[in-house]
Formats: sequence, C-alpha cells, structure tokens
Amino acid sequence: MKRYNHLSYDERVKISQLKQSGLLAGQIASTISRPVCTVYRELKRNEAPPGQYWPDTAHRLAAGRRCRQARLDKDIKLQEFVMEHMQNHFWTPEQIAGHLKHGQTELKSICHETIYHWIYQGSRRKEKIWKFLPRHKAKRGLRKSKGAGASRIPNRVSIHQRPKHIDKRTTFGHWEGDLMSFCKGSQHILVLRERQTMFTLSKQLPSKKADDVANAILNLLTKIPQKARKSLTLDNGGEFTRHQLWGTALDIKTFFCDPYASWQKGGVENTNGRLRRDLPRKTNIHTYNKEDFNETIDNYNLTPRKKLNWITPNEAFLKKCQRFALQT
Repeated sequence: MKRYNHLSYDERVKISQLKQSGLLAGQIASTISRPVCTVYRELKRNEAPPGQYWPDTAHRLAAGRRCRQARLDKDIKLQEFVMEHMQNHFWTPEQIAGHLKHGQTELKSICHETIYHWIYQGSRRKEKIWKFLPRHKAKRGLRKSKGAGASRIPNRVSIHQRPKHIDKRTTFGHWEGDLMSFCKGSQHILVLRERQTMFTLSKQLPSKKADDVANAILNLLTKIPQKARKSLTLDNGGEFTRHQLWGTALDIKTFFCDPYASWQKGGVENTNGRLRRDLPRKTNIHTYNKEDFNETIDNYNLTPRKKLNWITPNEAFLKKCQRFALQT
C-alpha cells in the first residue's frame, strides 16, 4: 500500500500560484501529481479569508491540526470533573466515563481509555495522577500469580462443591468475605460483599482471633433478611475456623477457596483494593469512630458501577430486598 504524505510548504506555494492563475482543483492536482480529493480538501480546509488561499496561512492551519491536544487538556471543565472524582471520590476512569454517559447531560462523554491515556501520557505522568487509581501503578499491566499450598480448616467445604449457579452470579444472597489488615498486621476489619449487587458490609475487629471474626460475621449478617444470605465464600485463613458457628446460627452455607487462590473470590478482593484508597495499610483504624468508618463504607456503596448498569450497589441491594418483601 502506498503511504500518504502530507502536503509540503513548497506544494502549497505551487497550489496558490496555480489557483491564482485560474486553474481548477483537478487541473492543479494533475500539475503537482496529487489526487484531486487532496487538492480539493486542501483548498476547502485551509482557505483564509473565505475564497482565498495563501500558502503561509494554509501551512500554519494544517500544522495546528496535527498538533492536537488531548480532549481533557482542551476541555477544562471536563478535566476538572475527572480530577475531582478521582481525587475526592476515588472513582475509577471507567466509573467516571459511565457517569458522564449515563448520569448527566452537562458535560460531553469520554471513553475510559481516553482518561487512562491522559493519565499515563509522558507530560502528565510526572504529576503522578496514577496514584489516585485503585492499584496505584505507575505503569499499566498485570501481576503474576503464586503457587498453591494446603489448608488446615476443619470440616471445610471446597469451593468446587459450590453450586454452579453461584459462579454465574444469577442468584441473589451469596457473599464473599475477607479481612483487611492495617498497621503492620496489628489491626483488622472484616469485609463482606454480596456477589450479585456488589453491596458491601464491614466491621472493625478487636483482634484476628476466630471467635472475634465469627461474632463480627454474625453481627453483620443477622441484620439483613434471611433470603439475602444464602452462602458465604472465604479463603483459608485461621480466622475463619469457626465457620460452623455462624453456619448453624444463620442457616448459611460456607465454602472455602483453594489455598492461595484469592481470585476465586475476586469480588471482595476488588472491594478491598477500592477501600484501600480511603484506608491505606498504614492507617490506624483505632482512630476511626463508628461514624467515620461507616462513611467510608457508604462511599463505596454509593458509587455507581458498570456491572450494575451504572446504579449503585446500595440501590441494587435495596431493590433485591424489596422484591423479596413484595413476594412475601
């Protein structure tokens, strides 16, 4: 395929001279050995003033179009919206793009990849805007997984025995759980996430002991309707060894992932990553009162999600619970 070359300044001088002599676009194209469409487009796009064609002006206009700025650099209001929601609300580029397209009409919509490109472009990378992203990665890419080990939880039921419909997220009331640690592993919170609606519950823990974790799970899941708690999937940490306690009390089935296979409960792992933006590892969780801590969890549940067609986890969870209430 023949490669296209932009018109040079000398060619534009020749076009100007031929046009002033009264030649038409086709005749000019034949003289300078260019396609007719190229000459016609040149005369149309770079005329200044209207009806006139000057090589200096035409060359400057063409050069200006080739040095295009990123959309976020040209649209300051759009840039401010993106930065505000990344810095203050910790929204991802995908969530921002989804809200711009479906949740408002004042600003023009933008693709999430355009936002990522703007964040990681050479001049912008120095500002380290990528630190506001969930993974805080200076470069885009994936991490490799580790190998597997063994589990010592008594009477554990493997995730491979979990019904297949739970994997597909077609039914409501199935949860994933995990612990988040702070201050070099000395402080912990429990995180529970409903798989279909992404709705999240969390509670500060006095310790990582199995009894304290069991009591926290009982405290959180007792408050929600029985039909909204059908199963719970966990990893193989020793803090979950009392699974039979809440299983009997709540009539809920508990399944355990393969050792070192956290991706099998990827939903709550993703939630942990998002919560880390408000609660980094160095956080002293004991300095948070109940209201401040709940506000952090509410911020997560009130953020629109692409998988939920840009409604919030809170809205999705309430709709499911209301549907159960109407059925009864």
